Amino acid sequence: MKIMVVDDEEIIVALLAEYLKEMGFEDVTTAASGEEALEVIAAQDSPFDCFLLDVKMGGMDGIDLCSRIREMPEYWIAPIIMITSAAAKQHMHEAFDAGATDYMMKPIEHIDLRVRIQIAMLLVETLKSEAESRSALKAALRTSPKAGQFDPSMRITYSDVPNMRDYFQLENRLLRLSEGTYAMTLLSIEIDGIEKLGARLGQGDFLDIVEAVANIIGKTLPARGASLSYVGFGKFVCLVVVRNHIVPNLLQARIRDAFGAFEAAHDILSPGELELKVAALSSKRMLAPDVAIGLIRRFVGSLGSSENMTLPPISKVQEGIFRRSSGAKNKVE
Repeated sequence: MKIMVVDDEEIIVALLAEYLKEMGFEDVTTAASGEEALEVIAAQDSPFDCFLLDVKMGGMDGIDLCSRIREMPEYWIAPIIMITSAAAKQHMHEAFDAGATDYMMKPIEHIDLRVRIQIAMLLVETLKSEAESRSALKAALRTSPKAGQFDPSMRITYSDVPNMRDYFQLENRLLRLSEGTYAMTLLSIEIDGIEKLGARLGQGDFLDIVEAVANIIGKTLPARGASLSYVGFGKFVCLVVVRNHIVPNLLQARIRDAFGAFEAAHDILSPGELELKVAALSSKRMLAPDVAIGLIRRFVGSLGSSENMTLPPISKVQEGIFRRSSGAKNKVE
């Protein structure tokens, strides 16, 4: 695995490089600043597999660097693990908004580093598998719109849609929040009528409509603190972690207006043939992460999706990885 470590403290860089070497990762590249990291990334012939970024650095900080990395198509799902001190932990919400996968606290512990990388790579392997399946489907639809049987339960993620995340990434964001309660809004958004429409339209048109709605929702949600996932059957899940309350009726009115313009510009749809419906998954303004995950999983599970597999609780993942890590560590020593 090819790893990049970015930190402006030489002792931290040296410690991480040594730990990674002990874990069997020989291909480690380091940088002392965000600016240097971008230059190194641009010069690579093959992409990095994982990034470890310090949150607080002089010049470009780790959050800005994370955002810049996420803008590169080849790093859309690469694991990015932020390194933070207790004083800088308050900035982790911004880091997750920028696309961070996980974080770990200073001082760095060997076993914690091992677990974070292993969990990130398990997540990314799942995302890669799903991405490959979607790419294959899109290719088939382009060459023959009638080829194969289209599955309406399929989850789709568009990397260029603002705020859009794979469903596993949305769950991971909640799983990585520390204990406590947060001001958050959980919403479902449904393209009412799309399943009936799927029988009349070509499969490519179906995907075009889903992408158009995703773009409308993504641009309507707050620029910071929002995550949007398409979970199949014409339905989206939205997580918004901000103090300001999102009023479902107002959001529904705004996205309906924008979708009306899309309908008018595409003769494949009759006016009013589809309707966008927004509903709150909880009336509470303050929620704990585990409660929010339970509400989202209950909604997704009710759809009967063939892809309703969810991420296991982090504690269960860690237990398995700790067992594997301990065995691997003993071998190294």
